[in-house]
Amino acid sequence: MSNRFLHAQTVITSLRDNGYSNTAYALAELIDNSLQAKATRVELGFIEEQAETGKRKNFSVTGISLWDNGIGMSPETLRVAMQFGGGEHRKDAEGMGKFGMGLPNSSISQCKRVDVWSWKNGGVPYHTFLDVDEMANGKLEEVPEPVQEDIPEIYKKSHFGSIPSSGTFILWSKLDRLNWKTGKSIFTHCDKLVGRLYRNFIHSDEIKIESRTYRHSGSTMLSVLESRLFKANDPMYLLKNTSLPELPGAYKNESFFELFDEQEIPISYTNSENEEVKGTVYIRSSIVKESIANAILATSTTKLGYTDWGKDCKKNIGVSIVRAGRELVLRDSFLNQGFRDYEGRFIGVEVCFPPSLDELFGVTNNKQDAINLIPYDKEKMREELGFDLLSDYTKDLEDNDDNLALVLLVTDSIKDMVKAVEKRLNDINLLPRKNISGAPAGTSPAEKATAGSNYRETHGNKTNSYQKPLDKKEVEKIISDIGLPPEVANDIIEKELRFYIDSKAMDSEAFFDVSTRAGLTLVLFNTNHVFYNEMIVKLPPQERETLEIVMASFARVMNEEGQSDGKLNFLNNIRRAWGKVVTEFLNGPSEEDIDLFEL
Repeated sequence: MSNRFLHAQTVITSLRDNGYSNTAYALAELIDNSLQAKATRVELGFIEEQAETGKRKNFSVTGISLWDNGIGMSPETLRVAMQFGGGEHRKDAEGMGKFGMGLPNSSISQCKRVDVWSWKNGGVPYHTFLDVDEMANGKLEEVPEPVQEDIPEIYKKSHFGSIPSSGTFILWSKLDRLNWKTGKSIFTHCDKLVGRLYRNFIHSDEIKIESRTYRHSGSTMLSVLESRLFKANDPMYLLKNTSLPELPGAYKNESFFELFDEQEIPISYTNSENEEVKGTVYIRSSIVKESIANAILATSTTKLGYTDWGKDCKKNIGVSIVRAGRELVLRDSFLNQGFRDYEGRFIGVEVCFPPSLDELFGVTNNKQDAINLIPYDKEKMREELGFDLLSDYTKDLEDNDDNLALVLLVTDSIKDMVKAVEKRLNDINLLPRKNISGAPAGTSPAEKATAGSNYRETHGNKTNSYQKPLDKKEVEKIISDIGLPPEVANDIIEKELRFYIDSKAMDSEAFFDVSTRAGLTLVLFNTNHVFYNEMIVKLPPQERETLEIVMASFARVMNEEGQSDGKLNFLNNIRRAWGKVVTEFLNGPSEEDIDLFEL
């Protein structure tokens, strides 16, 4: 009976369940090592074999490779790099590595065997390996001492045009935990993520990262099926020539967003080893350029979010937390609920910090998160700890040199920046200026509502608002007052529209507003209302059009029935009460309402 302190099978199983979100994040650990080794080129290889599944013969990935042209590893360094908790960068305050877990941890999270060859200055590679089955049964109790051994011929011929003078070649085999089964699917799921994680390095040409899918051609040959470079994917949309689809017309060489704000926060704290550590946190925000949004919407029949550019932005919603130039996580919880699904895609917020602040911000050893950088509810924390005032709680943190005070300083700054850029976005139109499907007059919601009102006017349902023709100066003033561009007024006059339907942030309990001036009826959805954020922004174009026509018909009823001041006030009260009840039904009653009810 074995009396070992640690049971090999249990330990290896636990190490394999080490929290990598998917295959893409596991591969990112290997790319980190390549960057640390000063590589300028990395190739990810997905090696497919054909297998019979019933009556079908399907190709699936049976091996994953990575090679780089970095500085390579000596036999001693290679052996240490294969140890759990090894590595030679633990005291590197600025480098990407230092946790010493990346190579072995990421590898066994996806496969049961990893082989590594590394060489320096044109020498013969040194090779070693880890095998999960052998580790679990006790046959392999330590990293095998590296031995000089050439890279197998099948990989030399297929993977290398010419082998770099120094570098590393890694091969995963006995794959049993892949998220995706084919080279194409792995690349598809890695594309945006890898491009985002390493955007700064890719965009500055510090490194090129290529994906290749290989297939077996007999037992000793591999052929290249497809090859693609990863492009920088910038969630701030400040970089040019990225994976974003080319912008239209004269804007094709511009960045999609513009810088909104930036801030530096110097940090000094005492770590768990009682050392004083310093670093600077950089926070910046960006917002879609209004000129480009208008140019896209001028020819679009859908909201900005449903265009190719809006769909790209949807994949990058949240606050990007970046360490040593490499993104750890994209966290959307800093965004207000209503902004996450739609408006949130048109702003960017980025937080950058050096590895010296890892302990303060709770950077995980798989470099997938900074667990302390979250939107804290300080009022809730204060209440739970029994402090009467928030100022008392924050003073207690400072008096006790609690590092949480520094974390809250940073997270509060993030929240303030998010709030400011969200407020600015309310002034930018994200809705189309063109009729659905580019159809002729009479098909947009405003045109349909106008046609319907014209019919009612000539069939016994007259209103005071139709007694005079539209006045251009009056219409221009109305459109200017609500902050819309002058071309809207021109469109109304040209088409003789009696309705205009749009969205606007309003300080009101109503989820929409109706007003009629100079023969023009405005129907404005309240972008601050829960109904707008939970329903309206999520509607596809046709359903949105139907809802706009329905609300325009309600506005027509108000025009007909509210021709006396008493009835109009009554209908406006109904409209506001309706908005309040909708809020209560969707969100529940406010605490103030509950208190009044209990009284």
